[in-house]
Amino acid sequence: MPRSPITSSDLVFLGDSLTEAFDLKHYFGEAHMKNRGLSGDTTYQVLYRMEEIVRAKPKKLFLMIGINDLFNGEDEVIIFQNIAGIIEQFRQRSPETELNIQSILPVNESVMFSDENINLLIFSLNEDLMKYCKKVNVRFVDLYGHFLNEKGEMDRIYTYDGVHLTPAGYDLWAGLIRSLIM
Repeated sequence: MPRSPITSSDLVFLGDSLTEAFDLKHYFGEAHMKNRGLSGDTTYQVLYRMEEIVRAKPKKLFLMIGINDLFNGEDEVIIFQNIAGIIEQFRQRSPETELNIQSILPVNESVMFSDENINLLIFSLNEDLMKYCKKVNVRFVDLYGHFLNEKGEMDRIYTYDGVHLTPAGYDLWAGLIRSLIM
């Protein structure tokens, strides 16, 4: 089924599988919501495929990207530069689009059977993004802390595999951004 084109009155969600699985219609019932999440996407792929979105000059953009880059071993500085590049494309070519840069969510390394301290990288990258967004006057939506358990990992209630969200995870995410949608 072809995706409907984006218009200047749309709210666009751009990202990876976390975004792709976000049932926007269920949570927001808004006809002007466009989901442009793609499973497995990295910052490079978003940079590559964002032309359609920038050209359409949507009303709002909600971006969450970067976790797959980290899983692929990409350097944190490169990930940050790619996200900053996405932001700059919109600031220059679609200045009327309200940008909402969402933090990368934590993972549950215990569930993933991983001990690579990826959450420290995520936290650091989110800090850099938050500072950058403040500097360029773009909204940074800090979701990270809301998903944490007492061990500093994504709470098990919000994930079924350590990364992807359960309905409770999507409920939380939707609740945290609802005021930015309406």
